[in-house]
Amino acid sequence: MIDREKIKHLAILARLTLSEEEIEKLANHLERILKYVDKINELNLEKESPLFSLLEAQELREDQIQQNLNSESIKNNFPERNGDYLKVPKIL
Repeated sequence: MIDREKIKHLAILARLTLSEEEIEKLANHLERILKYVDKINELNLEKESPLFSLLEAQELREDQIQQNLNSESIKNNFPERNGDYLKVPKIL
């Protein structure tokens, strides 16, 4: 069980300032998470092979060549230009 002292200790380690209401709420959330993990640990997964990457489980589509925009069409649609350069607002 997650008690209030453990939550306070974790908050100190994470440099968080929590109200009493937040501590109570977090304790309830962590308790539910730990119960869920316990439920997962009860599963018999010995026959299952580990999944190392989501890409292994997905079928990827073939790459398709598509017509890209050329530089002239980009320049013509840009609001401000200076010759071949595109003018953008300063950010620094």
